[in-house]
Amino acid sequence: MESRALSEEDAVPDIGDSTNPVGLIGLPLRVESQDGAAADEMVAATRLAETRYLVRLSPGFYRGIAAGDEVEYDQITKSATVITRGGNVAIQVFHEGIPGEVIDSFKKRVAGIGGRVDGELDSLVVLTFPVGIGFPAIESIMAALPERGIEWEYGNVYDQNGEPLGWWE
Repeated sequence: MESRALSEEDAVPDIGDSTNPVGLIGLPLRVESQDGAAADEMVAATRLAETRYLVRLSPGFYRGIAAGDEVEYDQITKSATVITRGGNVAIQVFHEGIPGEVIDSFKKRVAGIGGRVDGELDSLVVLTFPVGIGFPAIESIMAALPERGIEWEYGNVYDQNGEPLGWWE
């Protein structure tokens, strides 16, 4: 496979100007569904060096990284390898049939313990928590969600085999 530079089709220009003051780009990261379909998720990042980026917002589908991580980007595989952890836990909350006011209340509780919403779609909320908040506090917030219509998972805590990555220790 031939290597190529990112094009305008691949990423938003990382030029710091009045409309994009921190030089954000959309870094294309390849995600695959359980049925094998692949797509690119554009993850907000800032270029640090030719192939190094600072992840600005936790991804909604790409696994293994969170906001604040410094990553090495592979243009061929459209993957990111963590160089330095930013100290944040990413969580994806998938929901269906949950009233908007329940989701809004949930997001307020997330902010109340120091977390933030990094992205949102009709049926997905992407969260980032500083690891210092602690897993018990994070899981307590998640446990307050309705049992039906909600699935959530850590985005950067377990590897592909379900083993803890242990970066927070």
